[in-house]
Amino acid sequence: MLVKAEATVRGAKMFKGQMDDGKQIDSGKLFVEVVLKESDNAFGMCTEPMKCKDSSVIESIKHTPFPFIAELDIDMVSGSKGMEQVVLAVRPMQAIKAAASKA
Repeated sequence: MLVKAEATVRGAKMFKGQMDDGKQIDSGKLFVEVVLKESDNAFGMCTEPMKCKDSSVIESIKHTPFPFIAELDIDMVSGSKGMEQVVLAVRPMQAIKAAASKA
């Protein structure tokens, strides 16, 4: 199932290459801001990793200043470990200015 979502992207990482054992890897992760489920001990925001289809998703945004608000194309698939969300594309929409530091 394909869905579109708006998210604040805080970071990203990717790897494309060969491991020591010869295995080829092409992967990427986005780190998006999510709301913590409030309790007596948890409140506010945190970041969660989202798997990307491959490193090309990250390549497409690596020169974009972080953080930013983006529209994500997400494929939701079911596997042996339950439902998995895979980011297929990222479209930056708006830059987020850093808050002024209070020193």
